[in-house]
Amino acid sequence: MACSTLDLLNVLGKKWDATVLEEITKNEGINFDKLLSLNPKIYPKTLNKALNDLVKRGLITKKISYNNNMKRSEYSMTENGKSLISAFESFKNIKCNDSGEVKECRECKKGPNSNNPEVSTPIKI
Repeated sequence: MACSTLDLLNVLGKKWDATVLEEITKNEGINFDKLLSLNPKIYPKTLNKALNDLVKRGLITKKISYNNNMKRSEYSMTENGKSLISAFESFKNIKCNDSGEVKECRECKKGPNSNNPEVSTPIKI
């Protein structure tokens, strides 16, 4: 397998990375607290690690600003991240379609925010 393929699998194979990428795609300039509130089952430390990994891989950018001595970080997609999400959305249209309707990961019973105990195991494709 090519290194780029393994790198892609390392990103999409992690439980939260694809969900975080989708949220940033839908909410350009989203901050950490908003991401955390949209994904109530993710631990802050896990979210922080996922965000740092996605920044290092060049899929998202982190912009830091200060307002009244308060540090604020905002996350946005890079062109590489947008390309990956486009491919991911095409794949979802094939594989994540339960009843003729493609659902967002936080709405899907297979997604990491679901109460489904099977989620801790990978989805078989």
